Amino acid sequence: MSPRLRLAATLAALALAATSLSGCGGTGEASAATPDRSATSSSTPTKTPDTETTPTTVAPPLPQPVKSVAKVKRVGQPNTPSVSAPAAAFTAPVSYPDGVSLVITKAEKGVETGHGPGVMAGREYVRFTVKLTNASAKPVNLNEVVVTTFYGTTKQLAAPVYTESAGTYDFTGTVKPGASITARYAFAVPTKERRSVTMVVDFDGLHSSATYRGAVVAK
Repeated sequence: MSPRLRLAATLAALALAATSLSGCGGTGEASAATPDRSATSSSTPTKTPDTETTPTTVAPPLPQPVKSVAKVKRVGQPNTPSVSAPAAAFTAPVSYPDGVSLVITKAEKGVETGHGPGVMAGREYVRFTVKLTNASAKPVNLNEVVVTTFYGTTKQLAAPVYTESAGTYDFTGTVKPGASITARYAFAVPTKERRSVTMVVDFDGLHSSATYRGAVVAK
């Protein structure tokens, strides 16, 4: 090969090598500069914007209408009463044919006062003083007495009031023949609803419940 051709071949080989080296360096720099997007997205936590929580207000349950008042089942006593008496007005007695009678001797209006659990200061109530007289030949067991009161055309259940200011106390014990006993029960009955009130006194298993209906005049 002539010196000219050898020189040309050498120059061509040098040019080709330079081009190859330049391309490898550029690719390496580009790879180092380009971030790994998949690694970045997996290692960086996604922030959720803070949201303000609105408190939920739960309305108190509405008073439920009274459809019926079932007799209480008492251990050792009849499940079905055999001595019955008709309902009476709040000013009259409920009298049974065996000699037992119940009468409301007093109806007093009041307003709850005080503080603490179960107290609703300012709530109106009526306190009933009930007297039971046993003129029958058998004792009357009063250890499981249940009194229920409701009012108005929609028969709304009246909440019992047991606060100290109401001064209530239950029937209890056994009433012997010829004896009598009193108790006081208070119920939250608004003044405007006292024209139509029903009170049911379920005092034992032998007798039907003593029921009072009508207007209540509380003094």
